Amino acid sequence: MFLRMSLFVLPLVLAVAAAGTALGGGNGSTMAHAQATGWDCRSQIGAIGGYYHCAPPGKPSVWNLIAGDTDAASVELRVFNLDGSFAGIESLIRADLYGGQPCPQDNLDEWALLELPGADYRACHRFDT
Repeated sequence: MFLRMSLFVLPLVLAVAAAGTALGGGNGSTMAHAQATGWDCRSQIGAIGGYYHCAPPGKPSVWNLIAGDTDAASVELRVFNLDGSFAGIESLIRADLYGGQPCPQDNLDEWALLELPGADYRACHRFDT
């Protein structure tokens, strides 16, 4: 029984650990580390709402949203404080796909409309804003 359970649990634990490494580590990661591992942090030209936003390698970034270079259904961003420390995660969903779901992390009844030129997305933050 223990052997069977180990054969199931061990690969699951390894997969979770690998995913954490691929995403740049835990909450202690920094913007410098994200950039060094290929995350797109070009939005640091101007902090948005007092934060820097970084997209995983190969995924749409805030830069792409502003430029109108993406119509991705959703975008997940790592958000960093002005000192480069990790603040949390921001989830974006295209406004035409938004279904009225609440954003409990922001204590809002619905996701906020993203206020960026050319970006028709709604945002929910998973950190204190």
